[in-house]
Amino acid sequence: MSPKLKLLLFTDWFSPAFKAGGPVRSVVNLVDRFKEEYDMFVFTSDRDLNDTNPFDDIVADEWIARDGIHIYYYSPGKMTYALVKSTISDIAPDKIYLNSMFSNMILPIRAAYQSGKIVLAPRGMLRPSALAVKPIRKFFYLSLLKLFSVERFITFHSTGVDETKNIKRIFPLATKIIEAPNLPVPVSGSLVEHLKEVGAVKLIFVGRIHPIKNLLVLLEALEKVKGDIHLTIIATLEDLTYWEKCNVKIQALQEQIQINVMIDLPHHEIKQHIEQAHFFVLPTEGENFGHAIFEALAVGCPIIISDQTPWRNLASQKAGFDLSLQDLNSFSNAIQSCIDMDNDVWQEYRHGAWNEAKRYSAEMNPELSYFQLFNT
Repeated sequence: MSPKLKLLLFTDWFSPAFKAGGPVRSVVNLVDRFKEEYDMFVFTSDRDLNDTNPFDDIVADEWIARDGIHIYYYSPGKMTYALVKSTISDIAPDKIYLNSMFSNMILPIRAAYQSGKIVLAPRGMLRPSALAVKPIRKFFYLSLLKLFSVERFITFHSTGVDETKNIKRIFPLATKIIEAPNLPVPVSGSLVEHLKEVGAVKLIFVGRIHPIKNLLVLLEALEKVKGDIHLTIIATLEDLTYWEKCNVKIQALQEQIQINVMIDLPHHEIKQHIEQAHFFVLPTEGENFGHAIFEALAVGCPIIISDQTPWRNLASQKAGFDLSLQDLNSFSNAIQSCIDMDNDVWQEYRHGAWNEAKRYSAEMNPELSYFQLFNT
């Protein structure tokens, strides 16, 4: 039997981290799916997003074996060019996977881009809405990569047609782009018993507190609807200034809507709250995939989202609604229709959402696409 290929993964955060949302789920799901096929080495931070303390149950600054893989949790200031260079040399990986476009990924790019081993996953960070955040810094970073023609030496991991277009727009000289779908959580084998009354609705928002996720848009939409409304907000605090604006609106809405806020809830505790909701709401500026969106579909929770995600034509599938951010009244109207919806119709939407998740899982064929990504 031939030895397993070695994959060295650089990622800003890895399990037990969860606060950075989708990029963490993407790499955790990838490792869980393929750790039997490949010898996995994960190089990552020893703490979660914006935390001042490291994880409780890890050893920092040395390789440890955990859950069938090798992990190096580096402490602040320890991820240097010299350490990255020596790590690549010592492990001698067959592929080097970068789970981000920016941040510390410049170090492994500098160290190994001419080796032809680097696979770079932008994770939606080349979307126009993402590049609009701290644009000057990102412009100079991308310009530096293009100056050295980095895109001609590396393989880009695209998760779909839209991301491929964004990669080609920023890196027109890219010679190798391989599309391999995001690896989501398993779809529930059955749905928990749940009913809905006319005139009442339980909504849930799951995401980072950041303008891109548009929690404020949801709160403003709720000002225009009537009914017995319960809103659960499960979030990680990232932009405190934006959170202050949201909190002012939450306090004003509390007189007419019951709002429950849960900050920094571990990922494994979120599913039970989604199962208790009638609709998942996320008027996002843009998602490369939307792990939280899929996790709602996977438990039969229909979704109300923007049209800036891969999840489109939801109404025709009775899986939810994908709405334009150019017409903010459309969110109020959609939520009001959900409030007024009876149980029979909601059950149709519930099964439509569940079927959408099952369809995606059945069609994605990750073994072939990831084989192309890592074995060629």
